[in-house]
This record gives sequence, C-alpha cells and structure tokens, in this order.
Amino acid sequence: MRQCPVCRATAWTPFYESTTGRVMTGDQRVEPGRLAKVICPECGVVANREWFSAADVERLYGEAYELNTLGREEHYFFTSNGPVARSLVFCDWIAPHIPATARRVVEIGCGEGKLLGKLGRLLPQAHCQGIDGSRRAAELGRAAGLDIRQQLLLGAEPLETADVFLLVNVLEHVEDIPALVAQLARSLSPGGRIIFCLPVQDYGGYDMFFAEHVWHFTVDHVLHVLANNGLQVLDTDAAHPINHGIGLFVCALAEPSVAVTVPVNQGAMLRDHLRYWEESFSRADAWLRDCRLERLAVFGAGEVFTLFYAFTSLGEGRLVACIDDTKPDGAMKHGVPVHATAWLATHPVDALLLTVNTKYHPIIRDKVAPYGVPVYPLFT
Repeated sequence: MRQCPVCRATAWTPFYESTTGRVMTGDQRVEPGRLAKVICPECGVVANREWFSAADVERLYGEAYELNTLGREEHYFFTSNGPVARSLVFCDWIAPHIPATARRVVEIGCGEGKLLGKLGRLLPQAHCQGIDGSRRAAELGRAAGLDIRQQLLLGAEPLETADVFLLVNVLEHVEDIPALVAQLARSLSPGGRIIFCLPVQDYGGYDMFFAEHVWHFTVDHVLHVLANNGLQVLDTDAAHPINHGIGLFVCALAEPSVAVTVPVNQGAMLRDHLRYWEESFSRADAWLRDCRLERLAVFGAGEVFTLFYAFTSLGEGRLVACIDDTKPDGAMKHGVPVHATAWLATHPVDALLLTVNTKYHPIIRDKVAPYGVPVYPLFT
C-alpha cells in the first residue's frame, strides 16, 4: 500500500482521472493510457494511484525516457537577453551552494550530462561524476568525456562516498523516498551536502499531469519530507526569476529523530490548481469544437503544447504547423512539422494558438504581428 512520504498516512482519495485515452510524460511523449492521480486527505500530497514496480522503473528510465538522453537540443528559457539553456540556469543556481572544499560531486539522474559538464568546468577542484538509469544517456556522456555510470538507484545499491549529491528533478520520480534518502545519507562525507531541485505546486504548475511523476509536493511538503528523513534543510529557494515552479533545497545530515512533523493540509491549493487546468482544457475543447477555421498552427513546441495535445482535442486534425524558433526547422512534434516564425510569411494560417507560458504571450503577439495572423491563447 502506498504510504504518504509527508505524513505517512495510507488512505488516499481520488483526485484526477483523464478521459482522452492519452497521457503525457515529463519528457514530452504522448502515449495511450489513462492518467489516475490520488490525494492524501491528511496533508494534501498528490500521487500516482498506481505503483511503479522495479521492472516498470527499468523500462521507463533505462529504455524509454527521452529527456536529456538522446543528444537532442536541450530546453531553453526565453529571457530579455535571449534564450538561456536549462542546464546553465541550473548550474548558476546550484553552484553557489556547493562547498569550496568539495572534492567529489555526484549528480544522480544526470542524463547525458549537460549540467554535469558545466559544473565540472566551474569546479576544477572537484571530480564530478554522474549516475543515470538510461544506457543511451550514459553512453552519450562518456563519449563527451564525462564520467557517467549507468545505474538505477532503487534504495539498496552501494554508492561511493561523496561530498555533494545533486538530484535535479529526480525526487518526484522516486517511489521509496525514505530508502533513497537513507542511501544518500550513508554515503555522504562529514559536512557534506545533498541538493535537490524538483517541481513544487505552490505556483499552479501542470506537472501533476505527468504520468511518471509519482509525487506532487508543495514547498512545505518537501521541507517535511526531508526533515522526516533525517535531513536538515539549510537553504530553500522557490522563487527563481526564470525557472518558475521549481524549488531548490540544500540539505545536510540532521541529528537522529523519530518525530514525524505534518504540515497544514494543502489539498485545497492543489485542488484549485487542478480546477484551473481542467477549466482550461474545457475551454480549449469548446473553442476547437466551435471553430470553423481549417488551417491552425500553434506557437510553442514544448510542454504546454504536449499538455493540450494529450488532454484536449487539439491533436485531432487541422494543425498544419508548430511555430518555435528554438527548435530545428522541419523537425516534427507529435506528428506536426515545426517551423521558425518566418515560415508564416509564405504559409498563411487561419489562426495561431498560443501553447506557451502566459508570461511570453505579449512577446509572441509582437513577434507575429507583422504576419497578420489572428492569435488565440489556449489558456490565460
């Protein structure tokens, strides 16, 4: 029976179940299936209803997972100074929290090593090693000269001692968090640090719709999870100016304690976030149902496009292009060709649907204004 990692309750109630027959994953694949999430009535943590077995984990992360494992261009954030690579954003955020005395830094879930390589160049005094479950990712990283070992960590595998363990967008994928934290604690050097980055639900993100994300925590939830598993949280940051919706948690080993602390129930917050996205899906479906336009394009070939493709009727015909200046021209996204904005000059469309974060909507409207394309946001 699944146990809540925050309050250790074992009773769950239904939270969300999809109806489109499609699910999305955090690496932006869309697959046949039915998404089912549950919520802890005691503290408000949301979780997958079904448990991933060891065989499921091996299949998912050893073979199927595509984020940072295939040698593709990585995600970029739009900024006023131009696009910034995801790995650089994380590197600049994390590096100040790595002690100057660290001589061995291990990134768990490093993928092909985009962040690992940047940290290695920034920390010449330290040996930076990566561990990832993907065979392809490990091979790509080693081909680039990085020290990456292919290994899935399920809580019992031996780890060499390290001064810093780094886990970026990993903890939310882990079924048995206490086992993993205990494994890291056993291998941490005296005075060492364990640094986690993971999605937090305080800002209404949509990762609760990711099929392989086991847990959906608020910042307060994460603080209690870490404290209840023997870690002292030294620093927390969930207000990055670019990397919205992600929390940074810098930890050291705490004195042993058997007390379990439980936060104020935050279920109402997560239900409000769910309601926002369900209403957004419903409005998008209504617009698509009533629309008589034939040639539709979307702006944005990232997570938001995948989200609406999986959970609305967006992908069921009429899409002729996906406009995205950060992707290779002519690439395909869910069977839709990707083109740069300039493509609109010679290929008129009836409407351009915005499938990107709302903070970018004004920028995109200005960018496409010269082409005279009617613009419609799929959510606001």
